[in-house]
Amino acid sequence: MSYSEERDQLVTAVQEMDRLGLVSGTSGNASVRLDTTGIPDAFLVTPAALPYPGMTPDQLVPVNDDLEPIEGGGTPSSESLLHLAIYRARKDVGAVMHTHSVFATALGVAGRPLPPIVDELTVYVGGQVEVAEYGFPGSEELAQAGVDALGDRRAVLIPHHGMFAVADTVAEALRVCALVERVAQVFVHAEAIGGAKEIPAESFEAERLMYLARTEPSD
Repeated sequence: MSYSEERDQLVTAVQEMDRLGLVSGTSGNASVRLDTTGIPDAFLVTPAALPYPGMTPDQLVPVNDDLEPIEGGGTPSSESLLHLAIYRARKDVGAVMHTHSVFATALGVAGRPLPPIVDELTVYVGGQVEVAEYGFPGSEELAQAGVDALGDRRAVLIPHHGMFAVADTVAEALRVCALVERVAQVFVHAEAIGGAKEIPAESFEAERLMYLARTEPSD
């Protein structure tokens, strides 16, 4: 994929993220890994404090592994350190998206992980979505805590903040964000009417294998 196409797809994804109500105002952010720069773990990230509806591809900020802009004078998202930590730890990840959706954020505020209560959560996300240890937004502590809680899955809840999703592409990361938010909403409602029940252990194991088969890097 060309650099121009990567920029266009990132803008399309964050504008859809905004349209779906997964963020409000200028909250949240997203990035895609840049493999064509020759710089390890370089990525293209949304700029700080710019609204999504009018965002244009030229406003995105390409950064190196020191979080310095490779070109242009834009300011990268304040959450870029967690994006970088994920790219360093997970070479299978091609895109990262951070949202402030209501139900996923509520679980993070309550310190409640999202268990595998629907089949899709394990097949497409990898199982229970854990809550990271608290760290100040944008800090190294939060970056490490987020990576630790993410493990080999595709989503993690950030306490008092929101959630991060990872995938091969930014379009897929958006789908993970939407799925986690929907399952979080189901979980909260199920807890209110008697308690959410996890899928049976044998089904979880089968679905976990399906997830690993889907996400295993191809040779």
